[in-house]
This record gives sequence, C-alpha cells and structure tokens, in this order.
Amino acid sequence: MNELDWWIASQWEMFKIKEGKTGLEFNKTDKEGNVLTVDRTQKWNKLRAKTDLKEMYIVRYADDFKLFCRDYATAKKVMCATKLWLAENLHLQTSGEKSGITNLRKNYTTFLGIKFKVVPKGSKWVIRSHMADKSKAKVIKKLSDVWKDIKDPSKQSEIDRNISLYNAKVMGMHNYYCMATMVSADFAEIAFKVTGKSNGMNHNNRCYPIERQGEITSKFIQEKYGKSKQFRWIKGRMIIPVGYVAYEYPKYKRREVNKYVRKYSDIENCISYDVMKYMMENAHLYPTLEMADNALSRYIAQKGKCAVTHNALSISDMVCVHIKPCKGERNDTYRNLIILSKEVSELVGATNPVKIGKLLKDLQLTEEMKDKINKLRKHRELEEIQFEDYIGTKK
Repeated sequence: MNELDWWIASQWEMFKIKEGKTGLEFNKTDKEGNVLTVDRTQKWNKLRAKTDLKEMYIVRYADDFKLFCRDYATAKKVMCATKLWLAENLHLQTSGEKSGITNLRKNYTTFLGIKFKVVPKGSKWVIRSHMADKSKAKVIKKLSDVWKDIKDPSKQSEIDRNISLYNAKVMGMHNYYCMATMVSADFAEIAFKVTGKSNGMNHNNRCYPIERQGEITSKFIQEKYGKSKQFRWIKGRMIIPVGYVAYEYPKYKRREVNKYVRKYSDIENCISYDVMKYMMENAHLYPTLEMADNALSRYIAQKGKCAVTHNALSISDMVCVHIKPCKGERNDTYRNLIILSKEVSELVGATNPVKIGKLLKDLQLTEEMKDKINKLRKHRELEEIQFEDYIGTKK
C-alpha cells in the first residue's frame, strides 16, 4: 500500500458537497456511504475547520462575475490570484476601472444592473439593493421615447402599437428589476420622470385624452396590476402603471427549462419570454385588443403548449382561435379562446379528406387528443373525423 492509498484508507469519514435548495450544502458520510447527521447551524464551521483553503463565494453570469470573501486580507489575495490566473491561462487583462475590492458594509457594488450593499438589521446584516444608476437612466430614456410617441403620435393608426410596446417594456423591466429590494422606490422615481406630468388629461388635440377609469380586459394584467390606482386608459386601452412594482425574491432557474432541451413535451413549463414579448409588442395585429390581451393570458395558462398535443409552441407555430366561432357579435373572452399549433388548427377546420390525411401523417394523436379535435369541430358544425379511416392512423 503506497502513501496515497494509506491516506485514503485512514479517512473513515468525508464530506460530500451537493447543490441544495438554499445553495451548496453537504452531508457527512462514513466510508460505507451512510449519511451521518450534521448540525445545520455548525455545518460550514466544521467544513472550514478541516481545510486551509481560502473561503469565497463565486457568482457568475457569462463573463461578469463577483467573488465574495469574509475579510479584506482574503479578498486581496483572491483578487491577485484571479488576475494572475486570467492572465496566464486565458491571456485576459482585467480592467482597473471595473475591477476592485469593495467593502459592502460601506459602499455599493454593481452586478447585472443591480447595485447592492449590506446594512445592519437587528443582530444580522441584510442586503439592500437598488437599480444601478446607469440602468435607471437607460430605463427612463427608453420609456420616455415611447411615451412621447403615445402623447404626440405622428400617426393616429400607430397609437395601439405604441401602447403595446410601452406595456411590454414596462412589464419586462418590472420582471427583471423586481429582484432589487428597493425596486418600488426606484420605479416611483422613474414613473414621475416618465409620466408624472401626464397623469391628467392630455391636452394635445392630435391624441386621445388620458382617462382614469376603464376596463381591465386581461386576466394576467388584472392579477398583477389590478389593485393599482395608477392605472390609466387611452382610447379604452390600458396603460400599465410604471410605479406599481414590488420586490420579489429571486428564484433559481429550473435546469430542465432551457434552450438546449429537445423534448419540450416532457417539461412541465414551456413558456417562452420571446413569445410573450412578441405577443405584447404586436397586440395591434389581433382583430380586437381584448383578444390580444386574453390570448396572452391563455398562452401563459397553457404553459406555452398546444392545448391538444401539449407540445411547446413557437412564434411561427401557434394560432389563437375561438372555441365557439363568432357569429355576428364577437366573443373574445378568455374562456372562448384557445392556443393551438398551426397543424392542429388546420385540422380542426379542414373539410377536404386529402388535406386531413396529410395533416394526420405528421401528427401522433392519442384518443384524448382526437376527442378534443372532434369537440372543436363540433362547435364549427363540421363532421367528426373518423380517424380509423385514414392510413397510418392508430385505432
């Protein structure tokens, strides 16, 4: 037995690091693999006592990263080692302006558009975070540009498009910056600078007045912004309040939901931000604004999947249709809309047997899916499809 084998054999217990719900955790195991109970309050102290390595926490997104240490001496050594490693292994030079050591008890540091520091609260230290100054300036610039087009449009026909674009930007910014603990105060300032002087009536004769009362037609917007008194309407179209946002605890992204997964049908949630953004920015393409808002709510409720095949939908492969077709008066309510893939939508309305046969060759339908398709056809007063009559269709 050599020296290394002897050392391994002498270790009757070891630590196994794993990713837990609250970050990296470890279980203490014996040489047979049995998990031993470890006091959670003392687990990291015990791990520190068994190593001379410098303790640090690494947070990274793409090429931007932060290294967190417990004291200045460790931070200085880690910074020197990191710069040396990057230069020797990746031939990268770090920026003197962007790289440095920050005492988070005294100053803010910025990461991905959020600036944060630690402040005392009782016997503990907690995070206080704001939107970064540059990020706040960019948000004000982007929203102000669109708001000017709403207040003073060059073309009356573009007002619906501008409102859809404005709402999409506001919701997207709320969705990202809500991880900052002081996001409500930051967006209150943004709201005043963007729309603070336009809360009353719009006196521009080329545009419609800004109204304080109206109807919220979207179920999604009702749930998220319905309690706000900052709501405004133009031409019956909702203007989402910029200042109505609250802090939300940032959650870990689910590993199984990403662009590299191929079998989307096996994933519970297939909602795509790109699809949502497209639907919000192009609401003017729908026959009515009510249908546009409810179509977005229906897409979210269906978790980004076709209501029949349960496959993930993309921008180019999705259609919003009425469950009961409109005859005379339109019925664009949430309950009367459904999101289908293009192939399923064509199959629901197809009357030509040849076309039905071609569509069925590309679809693998279960009995439940076939029943749903025939129910939709029944609402359209079309004959039920006898699937067993088509070649290649399972009975």
